[in-house]
Amino acid sequence: MRILVATDHWSPDHRGGAARVAAETAMLLARRGHDVDVIAPATRGWPREWRDGSLVVRRVLPRTALPQTLTDPLQTYLAAAERDADLALAHTSTTAVGLSLALRTTPLALVFHASAAREAAFERSRLPRGRRRAATATLEPVLRLLERASLRRAARVLVLSEFSRRLLEADHPDALGRTWLVPGGVDTTAFTPGDRSAARTALGVSASTQLLLTVRRLEPRMGLERLLEAVALLASGRPDLAVAIVGDGSLRGPLEERRRRLGLERRVHFAGRVSDTALVDWYRAADLFVLPTIAYEGFGLVTAEALATGTPVVGTPVGATPELLRPLDERLLSAGTGSNELAAAIARGLGLATPEFGRRCRVYAEERLSWTAAFPAWEAALGTVPDLRTEQPAESPGADLPVSALRSRS
Repeated sequence: MRILVATDHWSPDHRGGAARVAAETAMLLARRGHDVDVIAPATRGWPREWRDGSLVVRRVLPRTALPQTLTDPLQTYLAAAERDADLALAHTSTTAVGLSLALRTTPLALVFHASAAREAAFERSRLPRGRRRAATATLEPVLRLLERASLRRAARVLVLSEFSRRLLEADHPDALGRTWLVPGGVDTTAFTPGDRSAARTALGVSASTQLLLTVRRLEPRMGLERLLEAVALLASGRPDLAVAIVGDGSLRGPLEERRRRLGLERRVHFAGRVSDTALVDWYRAADLFVLPTIAYEGFGLVTAEALATGTPVVGTPVGATPELLRPLDERLLSAGTGSNELAAAIARGLGLATPEFGRRCRVYAEERLSWTAAFPAWEAALGTVPDLRTEQPAESPGADLPVSALRSRS
């Protein structure tokens, strides 16, 4: 089958969860024998065109001073024009609209990672008055329009969690009949347990440090302010407690200032963006991973990555996090998103962080969160899309179709 994929983020150029899902599912489809052609953002330092067997990645979506919300629909349309495919697969509303306009007779599958419109509204509510808040307010109605248009045109909508399905039910109930749950996955060959002492040595972390880790964009919905406050609450009784924050974003300056005001300069380390090798070392070095999100966690790939390395995860009961952590151990969920509740969960999580529990985390990731476990659902969901038209909803959303369904149409 010929599959044309369009995405606004691509890994390894970008290390976000949606970028990894887009890249890894495209690679898996290619390995199943399909011809996969990817339209991705142009990224400095990466080749404009890259091939690996039947996978072709074309980095052609420009990144300029203009918001990609405005440029991606048109640029995706131009990149997809005169292409021929059996299936169009989009990972954002912006690229979905462009694909659907360029390939009007080709069935479209849309991966609904999150509601960009809802996230924009939340971000605007947390931003001070100024240029960025005004820009967000301007783009929000455009995002809502694109979201509605893409969902209306999609023959199938894929969600990575029940939480995302509930968002669709609230905002776009007409799309539910075409919605299938396809779990996200983690590459359990890249994220593996390893030598903790060696990882700490490589990162300059002492053997005595009780290390918390989070990997997040430094943005309002990530709850990093609550994490710093929770560490401050725990600090007096734990002299060796420290936290490493991997990632960057608009809140770097304010978070560093909050660190200073809380007296945590020696306990909180901002690692910034790191290489994939260093990221695995950070996971291995940590005693506990913390996901302090306060809004809209559509899946939480970092949770899966941490568990795959054998590192326990504590998370807030937000978005899809309970779906990932509750089957492993209810105690890994905090009672709420407040700093006191997060501090209590961290203390509880540190008590669980034994080598035996770490092995349990790894087995859980292999059995429930690996691509080996997740990808059959993608195959089943995508395998029948070429038989559909956008006006015909799937008869049995989420049905347990045979894994061979996609391969039989290649």
